[in-house]
Amino acid sequence: MKTALVVIDVQQSLMDEGIWQSEALLGRINKLLGKARLAQAPVVLVADNRIEPDASFHPALERQVGDIEIEKSVCDAFMDTALDAMLQAQDVRKLVICGLQTDYCIDTSCRQAAALGYDVVLVADAHSTLDSGALKAKQIIAHHNHILRHFDSAKGRVRVQPISDIQFA
Repeated sequence: MKTALVVIDVQQSLMDEGIWQSEALLGRINKLLGKARLAQAPVVLVADNRIEPDASFHPALERQVGDIEIEKSVCDAFMDTALDAMLQAQDVRKLVICGLQTDYCIDTSCRQAAALGYDVVLVADAHSTLDSGALKAKQIIAHHNHILRHFDSAKGRVRVQPISDIQFA
């Protein structure tokens, strides 16, 4: 089963808002990028075009020529984008997902990917968010890791694994 890495919304303005453990997060995402490239897995970088004032990818994100860049305008990385068609054209059936924000684009994209029939692995320690009025970012991340860890749709599923268990074989 061919696997792709999908990195969601690691953009300058989002990182500037005070993402929880942002430096460690960038380090883990860059580690995933290295693992994916070593295995010659497709790398997809998703950017939300609603981000202001700076929607560019964060400069510490280790982008390379050959990375596939997808622009979206809603939380779902699949809605009204070429992501699903591009993955199908490359015969990708498993997605490793990381990035921002846990409670919005990560959650929505994981669920939609499963609904589309993908085997999804959410990297437990490579997604983050901001504190909300009710919960701290750490609590939000733990909650989503818990509720998504065995999410099954009629076609696909989501599992949650730490970066140490991620394979791109």
